[in-house]
Amino acid sequence: MKSGMIYIELDRMLKKRGKSLYWLSANAGVPYPTLWKLVKKDTQSSINLHVLSKICSALDCLPGDILIYEEGEEDSAIKNLVRSREKGKKRKGSSSANE
Repeated sequence: MKSGMIYIELDRMLKKRGKSLYWLSANAGVPYPTLWKLVKKDTQSSINLHVLSKICSALDCLPGDILIYEEGEEDSAIKNLVRSREKGKKRKGSSSANE
């Protein structure tokens, strides 16, 4: 079962703002190699929240502007399980309320 992913689309936001990784590194105080790894999808595994905060401050954006969620099969299965459990609770609650 394929798991979902959250991708960092920093390059898209930089392009939108007309800025470079060098500019971001200098203005956000984040080392260039750290930013470079965040731009490459194949090297993305995590992001430090402090680094994310610095990036967002420098680019005047919100985390949701650069973090993109792609749902996978495993995420869909979890979502469906939660929904079915919630429906079951509502049915139990409404049937005992009618008694």
